[in-house]
Parts: sequence; C-alpha cells; structure tokens
Amino acid sequence: MNEEEKYFDYDMVPGQELNKVQSINDGEPLISIITGYYNSKNYIKQTAYSIINQTFPYWEWIIVNDGSTEEGTKEILDEIASLDCRIKIYNEENHGRIVTRDIAISKASSDLIFVIDSDDVIDRTMLECSYWSLKTNPDASWVYADMANFDGMKFLWKQQFNCNIEKKENLLSVCALIKKKDLLDVGGYGVVDNDVHEDWHLWLRMLEKGYFPIRMDYYGFWYRKKKEGGILDSINKNKSKDKHAREEIKKQANKIKKNVGCIQFPTTTKTNFDSFPYIFDWNRKPINEKNGKIRLLFLFPWFQVGGADKFNLDLISRIDKTKFDITILTTEPNEYRWRQKFEKYAEVFDLTTFLNRQDWPAFVHYIIKSRNIDLVMVSNSYFGFYVVPWLKSEFPDVIFTDYTHNENWGWRNGEYPRDSVAIDGFLDKSYTCTKKLKNTMMNEMERSIDNVETVYIGVDEKEFDRNKVEIFNNKDIEKYKNKYEGKKCILFLCRIAEEKRPIFMLKVFKKLLEKDKNLLLLVVGDGDRLSEMKDVSEKENISDNVIFFGMQPHEATKAFYKLADVTVICSLTEGLTITTYESLAMGTPVVTADVGGQKELVDDTCGAVVQNVQTDKDGFYNRNYTDEEISRYVDSIERVLKDKSLKDNCRQKVLEGFTVDKMVEKFEKEFTELVNAGTRIKKESIVNKDLYKRYIVLYNQVDPRQYHPQDIDDIESEKKAKLRRLKEILWTNPLWRGFVKFLHKTGLMKLIDKLKIKQFIKKICRI
Repeated sequence: MNEEEKYFDYDMVPGQELNKVQSINDGEPLISIITGYYNSKNYIKQTAYSIINQTFPYWEWIIVNDGSTEEGTKEILDEIASLDCRIKIYNEENHGRIVTRDIAISKASSDLIFVIDSDDVIDRTMLECSYWSLKTNPDASWVYADMANFDGMKFLWKQQFNCNIEKKENLLSVCALIKKKDLLDVGGYGVVDNDVHEDWHLWLRMLEKGYFPIRMDYYGFWYRKKKEGGILDSINKNKSKDKHAREEIKKQANKIKKNVGCIQFPTTTKTNFDSFPYIFDWNRKPINEKNGKIRLLFLFPWFQVGGADKFNLDLISRIDKTKFDITILTTEPNEYRWRQKFEKYAEVFDLTTFLNRQDWPAFVHYIIKSRNIDLVMVSNSYFGFYVVPWLKSEFPDVIFTDYTHNENWGWRNGEYPRDSVAIDGFLDKSYTCTKKLKNTMMNEMERSIDNVETVYIGVDEKEFDRNKVEIFNNKDIEKYKNKYEGKKCILFLCRIAEEKRPIFMLKVFKKLLEKDKNLLLLVVGDGDRLSEMKDVSEKENISDNVIFFGMQPHEATKAFYKLADVTVICSLTEGLTITTYESLAMGTPVVTADVGGQKELVDDTCGAVVQNVQTDKDGFYNRNYTDEEISRYVDSIERVLKDKSLKDNCRQKVLEGFTVDKMVEKFEKEFTELVNAGTRIKKESIVNKDLYKRYIVLYNQVDPRQYHPQDIDDIESEKKAKLRRLKEILWTNPLWRGFVKFLHKTGLMKLIDKLKIKQFIKKICRI
C-alpha cells in the first residue's frame, strides 16, 4: 500500500447526496456531458448528483437511453430530468453502447465533450479543472484525471502516461473532456464494433493523428468496479471476443509511428516570460450571488500532515458554514494525504495538478471574480504572497489578510513573515500564531504598518482528553507492550527533519540513559532524516531503548501522548507547535527549546523551556552540539520526569485560553468585522500594476523549487518545438519585449485575438 492509499477515504465517493447548488443558464453550455444509458437505474441517480454538484455550472447533460429493458426505466429517467433543466433525455432503440455515444455526441451543442458512463461519478471540481486545463493548453486534444475505483473493488489508479505502454495496456480512463472536432476527426466511437474496447481504441486513433492528452494529477474520476464485472470484463472472459478485441487494438496500435507525449502535472515552468500575469476572457454570470454569506478564499501550500496544516483544517472545518462559504487553492505539489479532509468543508483546487504555473494568477483572478470573494487569506503559500499585490490592484474592494506561523532565518531571511512585511501595504490585517512572531515582524523585520494581531492556534480539548483515550487500542503501541513496563517514556513526535534536530535528540537521550537505564525514547514521525536517526541509534548502542513508530494518523497520536511521561521539542525553529498544545491537553508535560512562541504556553508549571546554544542562524546542518546544551536538556527532562505534580497543571494551562473553539470564534468575528467595515487600503496607493506583475515574474524566475520536470518537447511536434525555442530567443531581445508591450498598450493584441489571425504572432506574443 502506498502513502496515498493509507490516507484515501473511499467512503467519500461523490454524489451520495444532492447539494444545494444554483442552476445557472448563462449563454450556451461550455461543456456537453454525454452518457449512454442502459439498465442502470440503481446507479444513475448518484451519477446525476455528482454532475449537478459540480462547481462549474456551465454544462448540458445529454443522456441517451439505449432501449433499456429494465422495469422502471421511464420513471428513473423522468426523475433525473426533473432534477435540473440542463439535463436532456433522448430515447432510442437498442444500438449498443458505442453507437449510443455517437448519437449523444451528435446532439451536443458545445465544442467540448465530456464522456461519463451511467454508473460512474466525478469529483465536484472535475469539470472546472478539466475545462481550464484544456483551455490553457490549447494544443492538447483531451484531458483526463487519475482514477479511484470503488464499490466492488477499491484501489487507486495513478499512472504516468507513456505512448509505448498505451499501445499494449490502456492507461487512460473512459472519462475525459475531449475536443469535439478532434473526436469527430478520428471517426468518433463507432469505428469499431461492440466487442472492442472502444475508449482504448479511440485513444490510439487520436495518438495516430498526433493528438495528445493532458493528465491531471488528482483523483477526479471515480470508476465503479462492480464485483460482477462490467462489459469489458465480459469481453475479456470470452476467448473469441478477447482475441478479436486484442487483434483490433494491436492493429490500431501498429499505426502509431511516432512517440506521442502528454502534458502531465505537476509540470515545471521553464518559459518564465509566460509568467507575466494575464486575465481569462470570462464574462459569465458569477457562480455565487452576493447575499448574506461571506465568501472566503484561502491560499495554502498543500494538505500535508503537520501543525500548520492542522490549524488550517481546524479553521476550515469549524467555521460556521451558515455564515461563510469557502474556496481553497493550494500551490505546492503534494501527495493525497489530507486533501479529502478539507474537501468535506470547502471546494478545493490544487493548482499544481491541472494548471501550468504561468496560468495560476489568471485562475486565482477568475475564482475571485466568479465566486464573488469577499476576503482572501494567505497562509504559508510562497506563491500567495507574490500574487497578492496584483490581485489587490485588480480587486481593490476585496479584503486581503495573511496568517504566519514562524520565521525561518535560514531561508529567504525570515521566510513567510518577511514576505508579509514586504506586502503589508496590501494587507488589511495580518495574524501570527505567537506574540513573539508579531514582535519579530514589527521590530526586527521593521514592518511599517501596525496591523498585526496574535491568534493562537489552539487544540480541541474535548478530543485530546486522556480520560477518553485507550493506549493499547493502537496496534503499533500494543506490539511493544512488554517494553513499557517499569519504564518512563520520552516522546519525540515531529517531522524527522534537520531543523527538528533528531540527531541532537539521540545525543541527549544517550546521556539520560547513562544515568537511568529505565527510559524509552518513542520516535513518532517520518522525514528525510529518519533512516539516519535509526543508523545513529545503532551506532550509539541505544537502539534497544528507542522505538521508531513511523508516521501515525493524527487520531493515533493521542495514545502516544498518554503513554509518554514527557514530550521533548528541541527544534531550531518553531512557531508554537501543535504538538505542544496536544501534549499539554493530554496532561503530558513538555520540555521545549526557547524558540518561536513556545514559552507563551510552556513554563515551569507544566514543563520546562530550554535556551538553545545552537540557533537557526548557525544553519540547520551545524552539528557541533555542545556538552553544555546537551546538559541543559538532560537536566530539564530529569526534573520534569521527577515532578509528578506537573501533569495536573498541563491541561488547565490549555483550558485557560488555548482552545480551537476560541481560535475559530476569534476568526469568525475578525472576518465579519473586516468585510463589513470594508478595506482600509486607499485605491490610489495600489496603482503600480506593472510592478505587481513583475513581482509575479520574479517569483517564477527565482523560485528554486522545481516540480517534476516534464519537458514540453515531449508533447510537441518538431515544428512546435522550434516555435517555442524561437519564442525564447526573441524574448531575450529588449526590442522584441518593447514590441510586445506596444501591442498590448495600443490594443492591437486584443485585435489579433479577436480576429483570430496571425496565430504565429499570437502564440509568440502572449504574455
């Protein structure tokens, strides 16, 4: 089982219920969804709900009944049609699934065809992500997503596209958004008979023509894998049909003479001049009307498992949904860990999974416009801080805020708090997780505007209550049950990374063992230093007293806090860790480094605060640990282990003012007051749009973190590759850049776009 499988929740299959969404008929549909229907009354309603629940409402759904013989067919289709005026039902004699799809295509009014079967479902953002991914990659012919299989069999299908493998094995799902002209150019579906895998055959015919796809890197399609099998299974089980199907596929595969590539997300951005922000040509009616609800947009980096992410989740999950609507955009590639947790409460778009980086500003702009966003909050999103000035100039009445967790002097001279200081003139309010960080921003970083307030992250004291936790319900803990008897346990729970100083922790533990052999070190977490930590524990001959539990689900950490006698945090940099909150709520004292705002929560009544000798300014990889610093931690841990009265004080410290409910209540009040009062930033102070645009270009050019490289040459013909290289060469010439600016300033670029002439010039000049 891979990491994503561990976290994936198959119970969150889309379409289980119909959400309250607005049906928008604003002009011609932008997408024509087609479905062939045959004896699927047990499944079609869930398919319908998943379509009606889409975040992108500009569609029509064409259902062609292929002469169904099932009792109740008319009734179920009439019921489906009554759900939404965008649904159109056509009844036909039985032609078979392949001809039925072509009939549906012939009735489509849009130039984009979305294919879905009558028993499958789609993630609520599937249409919107597919539409913009295809629009921003106009040379591609279709777009598809990774697949979650559910019902009879449950597994994830996430395969990198490879043309040579596709000839032998179908890597693509039937569900896709396809350009109708390209689909018709290869003959539609009806080129083959009903005993051939028609979707696979279609992809091969498109590849033969040089048409290439886009693969979105998220589970947008849910395929119902029935226990009894489907039509394709029946073909595979019949020897003569299977032989015929394979022969037809092989015959078609042999016609593909060139290795056709694919745009696969996340992509790296090499053509940085394309990062100059632009705006989608979008004049449709907004998805959300202005009403009593406040509409929030959050820019987060990802949905990983960590303290900052837990704060994000607590805020998103608990904020009053009768008062607030939430959209989340993420800006860093990440695995499918906590994404579904956020999808329960908000519409979610991971920009890295379906858009090139140069198109991100346009999409954020579109989201603010189409959702009627009232307030934007940036939290730890590198891209988010760079895009705010331009967005504020585009939407001067929208409130912009940010939340920062801790400074990092080892990266960009202060990391996100420094970014916040840089754009303070565009922010109506900034929030920090500690008073220490607020003071650092105001004093050391010299923030010019005093609009910073501290809101503590907090913990759910009802969830983290030792009286409600059973230690040995955790199988990993239970496995070492005999080891704990007569031992005191020290908990080291964190991401096992250099800034957390895992090797230093082992040095401290070794000294403790020299004084008391009845100690255990419980290491909970994963990271790039975990294997080294294991090796060092072996070399130092302390491995018998160290247990590595690896990454644990957040729910499982409660048992470790209860088992532990003390939690240790020896990091070089922190804000105010969620580990500290949770440990104290569980009645377990904390020994912590005096970093960030740790001493705003921890004191001698509930643990100990240790002054580090080494600091983050010395560099994370400086391992010249002094005996003095090791002794400081040893002495503090020993004192805490001996003082049994500390446990009684820990939980009370949290209840006094460090709970999640108080944090959420504070933000609800803040958001409401900010939106009602209106922005404090004067429009005349945000007029330098060229500078704000260049700020975004700077982000793309200096950001050292590259995504999985997928060279565009892989999916281009030789002619297109030459055009791209010419484009890059021209852009190095200041005269050419001046010419492009002249085209924009004079309006000639809009004329070129409008008349759809000089495609060569248009492609080279678009910035």
